[in-house]
Amino acid sequence: MHRLRSISRFIPAVIITGLLTSCSDPHDAVAVCKNDGAICADLNTDKWCQTERNNLITSRFKAQKNASERAQYALLTALSDYQECIKIAALIEPRKHPELKTQRVSAMLSTYDDLIALEKQTRSSNNPYILNYHWVSHHNEDAKQRFIALSKQQSFDDPALYFAIANIYGHNTDKAIANLLKGITLLDDNAQFNSSQLDNSKLGNSSTMTTKLLYAIITAYMHKRDYQLAYLWSKVALISDIKNINLSIFNKHKITISEQRRLDKLAVRVAEQIEDKQFTDKSYAYTLSAVGL
Repeated sequence: MHRLRSISRFIPAVIITGLLTSCSDPHDAVAVCKNDGAICADLNTDKWCQTERNNLITSRFKAQKNASERAQYALLTALSDYQECIKIAALIEPRKHPELKTQRVSAMLSTYDDLIALEKQTRSSNNPYILNYHWVSHHNEDAKQRFIALSKQQSFDDPALYFAIANIYGHNTDKAIANLLKGITLLDDNAQFNSSQLDNSKLGNSSTMTTKLLYAIITAYMHKRDYQLAYLWSKVALISDIKNINLSIFNKHKITISEQRRLDKLAVRVAEQIEDKQFTDKSYAYTLSAVGL
């Protein structure tokens, strides 16, 4: 599976899989196979890896109709996800139908060849999703540097891309936080207020991306030992219905009761700005400066 590397020491390992691959309706895959059997001919037909298989079928179909980099990315992640699943299935010895193992092995080899060919074809791409794929999947340093350069040359419209850049800046906490904040400014109603690898146009569903960004910025501030801002974002996360936020770590030795009350009010303001899509780098800086942070 296409994995997004964790921000070293403070951002938990995640998957930016599905960043461009959405869960396909199996009926779509059935229709594709019925109309163009060649798209499905080399894949397994049993119940193993059905979700990954359906995603691959629809991604192949879309890439066949449209050779855009978006379609190529979707196919890359679909092939990668299918590979991860079918490799396991190929090791299993079916008792009643031993021929299924042969089919699974054949599917594994065929799609592996397809994946290698597509990776080679896209290696020179400057698409940010594809660049991140090559960095995450193969530690391609050139892809990483081009992705970083791209992030400095243009603004992204997907919070997941800033999350990916923040992961790259894992050892530089300030740069990581700056990119996480850029990602938070892009959160919208569809994105939560919710990866695995990029949906077919965006890197991850919104509620999941909101959770990842808020967890990451809390952890980043904790890593800096900036407990006040870590507490602030923990409260923002709670207001935003993010689960598993532990406020007990901010005991009186880290933040006094009076400080907590002040930060509680500030967190409400920040959460409202995010929900109303009015949160920006400038609004955040102004909010902090207004209370001496």
